[in-house]
Amino acid sequence: MKSLKLAVLPLMTLLAVPAEAAPRVKVILPEKTKNTCIRKVARLSSTLKYEAALAELAAPGCTQDLAPEEQLWVSLMEGVLYQALEQTPRAEDAFCRAFKQEELASLPLEKPSAELDGLFEKMRVECPDREKAKAAQAEAEAKAAAAPAPVVAEAAPAPAPVEPTPEVEPEPSLSLADSFELYAGLHGEADVGNSGPLPLAGVNVNGSVRLPFGLRAGVGLTALGSPRFSSAIGLLLADVRLAYPLLASPGKFGLQVFASGGPLLYGPNPMAAGGRAGLGVALDVSKVRVSLGGSYEWRSHYRLDYAAPMAWLELGWKLR
Repeated sequence: MKSLKLAVLPLMTLLAVPAEAAPRVKVILPEKTKNTCIRKVARLSSTLKYEAALAELAAPGCTQDLAPEEQLWVSLMEGVLYQALEQTPRAEDAFCRAFKQEELASLPLEKPSAELDGLFEKMRVECPDREKAKAAQAEAEAKAAAAPAPVVAEAAPAPAPVEPTPEVEPEPSLSLADSFELYAGLHGEADVGNSGPLPLAGVNVNGSVRLPFGLRAGVGLTALGSPRFSSAIGLLLADVRLAYPLLASPGKFGLQVFASGGPLLYGPNPMAAGGRAGLGVALDVSKVRVSLGGSYEWRSHYRLDYAAPMAWLELGWKLR
């Protein structure tokens, strides 16, 4: 039993030690004050509840029926709290009100921070000049308000010179020719379902013009072939594209998404006609354009309807 007590005693001692308390600020109250509002502000400030302390300073108990030393303390604490909340202009005004009441005032804190103390001493020097400037400005405004308005003799208005009406040049319309772009390059594609005579490879040319709202519209022609089978397979596709830029830096970098679609023709034996529609994305780096997309294709083939998803890649060079 004695050994058990010896083991429990250190544990009870550790439990009796309070956890590390939150940092506190020692606030110095006005001498012999009994004002409950001031005491509450000091308690809130010491536990770093700055906004609550400022709200309490606006209460009637901290604004009415105060002794001179209490009124000075309120002004000083306003400056301390505004500075803690990083509202420096309000803190400076509060300190100036305090120095107006007492030139030798000191901060109501036991150990103020270096930043707060520096601001306080700076305002001790600057506040008198600020008060003089405000007084001079008020005096000048009062004199201006009291001075009689000058009497100006009315004169017959001179006839206004007739100025020629400036010619307004019409705003330049959107020039399709100036915005025309032409790309040519290589095109390759594959049947994602592996159900046809693919992959195909060939060449592509695509021209586009600028439309309002940043859109671009264009037409293209793609010719493809495949030596995969004994009889050569060829494809000719005409498509229309409508693109929208996501990023644009003319001549340097660009990124756009687009929709495309149009008729196609397979051959030579047997002949097959159809169409496709799809979506893609194009990346421009200087004059090089890399396009990646997918389409869905429908066509007649050996008297049977044929449909397949296609994936394609283009590498183009800007000619204009």
